[in-house]
Amino acid sequence: MAQRINQPVIWSPAFSSWESWNGNLILFYGEEPIPYSDDWRMVAKNVVELPTFSSYAPPNPDAFVTWQDWADAFTIAVNGPTS
Repeated sequence: MAQRINQPVIWSPAFSSWESWNGNLILFYGEEPIPYSDDWRMVAKNVVELPTFSSYAPPNPDAFVTWQDWADAFTIAVNGPTS
C-alpha cells in the first residue's frame, strides 16, 4: 500500500504558470521521479501513476483541455475539498 503524503499541494494553478507549478511538484516531492517538461499532459500522466499520488485516485489528464483544470482537480484529489 502506498504511503500517504505528509505535504499537501499548497500552490494554486490559478496563479501559476505551468513551469512554476511543475517546478513546485519537483521541489516538494523531489524524491519522486517527476519530469520537468513543457508537455504538461506527459508530466501529468507520469505523476498520476506514481505510488505517492495514485492512492488518491488522481484525475486522468486526458479528460482535461487545460493544465490548470487538471491541476486544480489533482489538487482537490490529493488535499480533499476545501469546503
